[in-house]
Amino acid sequence: MKRLGLISAIGLALAGGLGLLLATADDQELASVDLRHPTTLLALVASRLHALQSYVRDFRVSDRIDAATAGFRETVQKHESPKQPLER
Repeated sequence: MKRLGLISAIGLALAGGLGLLLATADDQELASVDLRHPTTLLALVASRLHALQSYVRDFRVSDRIDAATAGFRETVQKHESPKQPLER
């Protein structure tokens, strides 16, 4: 019984992953897929994984964090900057 659950979980994960690859493919890539010839899926999977790899390479985490926290840093610097002494 546990084996059947494990096999169904693996099948569900593979089907979900293939569904995501198909959902993100463009029309030209989808036109090249023929479900009667499963080897055509390999070209689609390879192109989508290459696109994902280039997206991850271009996505620089430090730049995204700096952009997201820039406003917060400005607010902190404004409140922590030395105050001018009151003149009498």
